[in-house]
Amino acid sequence: MLSGLLDYPGADSFWARLADRIEVAEELESEVGQIMRRFQHHDQVALEKLYVETFDFDPKAALYVTAHELGDSRDRGEALIELTNLYHEAGYEVPDDQLADYLPLLLELLAVRPGLVPEVVVERVAKVAYNIAQHLDAAHLYRPLFVILNRVLGAPTEGLPTAEECPDLADLPYPIEYQ
Repeated sequence: MLSGLLDYPGADSFWARLADRIEVAEELESEVGQIMRRFQHHDQVALEKLYVETFDFDPKAALYVTAHELGDSRDRGEALIELTNLYHEAGYEVPDDQLADYLPLLLELLAVRPGLVPEVVVERVAKVAYNIAQHLDAAHLYRPLFVILNRVLGAPTEGLPTAEECPDLADLPYPIEYQ
């Protein structure tokens, strides 16, 4: 459900999935159901604008896991190849219009094939979620999703060093640890 909420809200499929999943979430009386209800009552154009401003124009809230760690370095390409191979090993293809490190896509893989995703990848996803949660204002509509992700994935005690904070990226585990 979190994966679907973190996808771009401009497509009709986003709103159809939201309507379908609200019923399930509300039956479970979950916090996610409350968040979904807020999304559903939010103006579509305003939600699209918030999404773009937050995730497309703010690098500290980018939904691309390797972008947080590797920035635009050449190492990022190798990491994306390793992640793509991980999807293939799990029997899935990365959509042509998406990168393999897109957080909603990784969350879907974790939901359907958790045993095939190495723990180091889960830890990286958790740290990126932590960084984004720490970066977003407490009143931001999307922040609760990252707080829940921290609970589900196990909140790290600290986030990842970002590409700006750690110019020597040689000791990051990409791509070696994705084997």
